[in-house]
Amino acid sequence: MIVMKQNQSIKTVSTETDSFSGKHSQDFSKLIARFSGKWYLFLFNLLFFIAIAVVINHFSHPLYKGSTTLLIRSEQTKPIGAQALIQDLSFDTRDNIRNQIGILKSYSLAKRTLETLDLKVSYFKMPRMLGKWRINALARNIYQDSPIVVKNFSGNRILKDIPFFVHILSQDKYVLEVKTTINDIEFSEIDTLQFGQIINNPYFSFSIHWRDEANRQFQANKSSLIKNDFSFIFLDIEKLAAQYAQKLKVNFYFDDASILELSLEDTHPKLVADFLNQHTRSFIESGLEEKNRIANATIQFIDNQISGISDSLQAAESDFQKFRSQNKLINISTEGNFAMEKLEALVTEKSNLQRMLKYFEYLYDYIQTKTEFNDIIVPSTMGISDQSLNRLVTNLAEAYATRNRLLMTTRETSPQVRQINSEIESIRHSLIENVRNIINTSEIEMEQINQQIEEVNQQIQKLPGTERKYINIQRDFQLNDNIYTFLLQKRAEAGIALASNIPDHKIIDPAFVRNTYQTTPKPTANLIIAAFLGLIIPALGLIIGDNLNTRINSNYVVEEHTSIPLLGYIEHNRYDEKIPVIQHPSSPLAESFRALRTNIDFMIGKNIPSPVIAVTSSVSGEGKSFCAANLGAIIAITGKKVLVVGLDLRKPRTHKEFMIENINGLSNYLLGTSSFEQVVKESDIKGLSVVPSGPIPPNPAELIQSDKMDNFIKTAKEQFDVIILDTPPLALVSDTLLITRMAELTIFVVRQKFSRKHAINFLNHLVEAGRLNKTGILMNDITTPKGYNSLSQYGYGYGYSRFKKSGYYG
Repeated sequence: MIVMKQNQSIKTVSTETDSFSGKHSQDFSKLIARFSGKWYLFLFNLLFFIAIAVVINHFSHPLYKGSTTLLIRSEQTKPIGAQALIQDLSFDTRDNIRNQIGILKSYSLAKRTLETLDLKVSYFKMPRMLGKWRINALARNIYQDSPIVVKNFSGNRILKDIPFFVHILSQDKYVLEVKTTINDIEFSEIDTLQFGQIINNPYFSFSIHWRDEANRQFQANKSSLIKNDFSFIFLDIEKLAAQYAQKLKVNFYFDDASILELSLEDTHPKLVADFLNQHTRSFIESGLEEKNRIANATIQFIDNQISGISDSLQAAESDFQKFRSQNKLINISTEGNFAMEKLEALVTEKSNLQRMLKYFEYLYDYIQTKTEFNDIIVPSTMGISDQSLNRLVTNLAEAYATRNRLLMTTRETSPQVRQINSEIESIRHSLIENVRNIINTSEIEMEQINQQIEEVNQQIQKLPGTERKYINIQRDFQLNDNIYTFLLQKRAEAGIALASNIPDHKIIDPAFVRNTYQTTPKPTANLIIAAFLGLIIPALGLIIGDNLNTRINSNYVVEEHTSIPLLGYIEHNRYDEKIPVIQHPSSPLAESFRALRTNIDFMIGKNIPSPVIAVTSSVSGEGKSFCAANLGAIIAITGKKVLVVGLDLRKPRTHKEFMIENINGLSNYLLGTSSFEQVVKESDIKGLSVVPSGPIPPNPAELIQSDKMDNFIKTAKEQFDVIILDTPPLALVSDTLLITRMAELTIFVVRQKFSRKHAINFLNHLVEAGRLNKTGILMNDITTPKGYNSLSQYGYGYGYSRFKKSGYYG
């Protein structure tokens, strides 16, 4: 079985790959093997991140989200009926949907909503650990579910945004605790008080009461009320309004629809629903109030005019009735009728002109004194059809409306507001000049009418006294009656318009508590994310670490960077012996050398007598001498005669592996001072002989390249079955390249976690250049418990692990 597994590990370059063991499958299996070897790292990270997720889920303040939908009347909708009359009173300045979004998110509307909800105090609940220590980090907003309520507080003596803590002792008593800094002075107070007792303090004054329901259920909930603490905070409405205006989200429900969706996140589901519902109601009410303000201003103006004219009308009517009672019947002459008709026409014209003059004077004074333009009475309401005047008033009203919308979302110093202010000032000057000209023109017309009336009066003077007096009285009565009748008609129209006012917008779906949902924290999602991070972070760390690591950590690194076959894997030497394959023949280490021996036979073949095997590495310290010595020993066990030759003449080490002297060795033979028989030393292992390197010569390369070296190899082949050459490192000296020409197999040793990855590239370059003969790679010093499962993954120890407890394998 071991031989079969090692034969499978010897690879050659092939263009065909089995579909089951393709590259992707191999890569995946490598990752699985790598990760499974670091299972403890994954377990630690998984538990760590799950613990963080549990802490976040437990200690994070929950947020709940709710929404409501609102129908906005599109600005393209043409009003009909009574709304058409309102359009005359309000210049058709309905905002489009985006402007309505600006109003919905405005600070002023948010403040109005909060004031309506009376959110002046916020209540919280927090547990006590072991009934002693208050855990403020677990404070939760309980809104109207608080068992206590604060009353009798004054805005002038309130510490805003400072928590007051309440610990309930009994149905009658509680402990109040507050600690803060006021004017750089530490202030702290802890008192035991009665429910309903007024607390007077230089900094605050209020009383705490039971909510009725909580008071009735005290005995049933006594343990819960006493084990938990409560707190309350006096809120700054202005600051809170700014926060809610920022938190409120307004979006289109559909892209092409005039429906808006208002959504809000807050710390209590009922608070979310209450705010959204009240906010939409406040929005609709403010729009209706805006429409009613125009109509109310018109009615008030007309009422003032009616009040002024009614006294004159009553006096004229009284004179007319008195005259008729004193003069039962009056026959008006032809001249009198003509003068009377002419006078009636002039009086009607004068009454209309007087009415318009009063409006022009009102308009002129309004423009001069008012800084807003939201309740102006339009000229068309008073029957004035001057197109130029109506256009200027409408433009000024629209400019003021645009300015107010901009101020909801931008500062007064912004370029847009400055530009609209400039437009307002320009229109205002034009309107003032226009009204002044109209007043001057109207006064001239009034003088002309008065002259014509004077001429008619002169004609009337020629009539008889009674007839003349009748005409004068009727003229005064008709003048006042015309004005009064016109004003009553306009007031009735304005009253109908006011009564017909309905909201432009409509709530489609109000916010319900049952439809609110928790957005943060999300326990399930947090646990899933924690599990993902707990697995992906160590995985990425291992992958990145492996990519940044320049050393060879596994056989996968070798397999990915070369097509040179892997001859075997030598386990880490856990013993003190230099040649443990002899002292521990049943150990996994010895078994790995047996597998190496089998693969070497497979590589060399049976037809080559006395093969020469060169063992080398890239640098010193990779264990080539250890591998050469133990390989010679494991081959000698089979009964073959093996010669291990120390060819590293620059840094001899072979003699240390066999614990023999290095006085006489290969260098002596090559120099001609010793014979072949003199340099060959018998080891303690039967069938294994050693030729130490000998004293360090001055010219190792020349000696190795000499004919003496060829004679040495020839003689060794005649006397031994296998010759193993312990050669110098390839990357340091050129001696090995001179030797490998004599070898049937070159074994390149790499040491796990020691050899550099570029050593494989160096070996590939030598093989491709034809400077090395048949070559195989041997991985040395494999450590099993450090990240790549067990050594059985490499093909050794199969079936032996279950016998370790018995002591059979040391």
